[in-house]
Amino acid sequence: MIEKNAGTADRILRATFGVLFLALGSLGTFGALWSIIFLILGIGVLVVAATGFSPLYRLLGYSSLKPQLTVKEDVAYWTTGVSDTDKK
Repeated sequence: MIEKNAGTADRILRATFGVLFLALGSLGTFGALWSIIFLILGIGVLVVAATGFSPLYRLLGYSSLKPQLTVKEDVAYWTTGVSDTDKK
């Protein structure tokens, strides 16, 4: 199964730019070659926005998702100001 690595804000921006690229490609304002390039980019960006998985992010080892902490770790940090791993 593919692990998601694109966060919500990232996906919203990608969806916006995907629609923009598809519109530019469909209008053909910049010529045939640019129309094809914009259409391919638009489809690619929209696929990433829909699935939440970016192959480029995976290659770079990056994720725009917030780190997932367990409730136990969050509560321990909030109550003491020190994480469990830093306690000695």
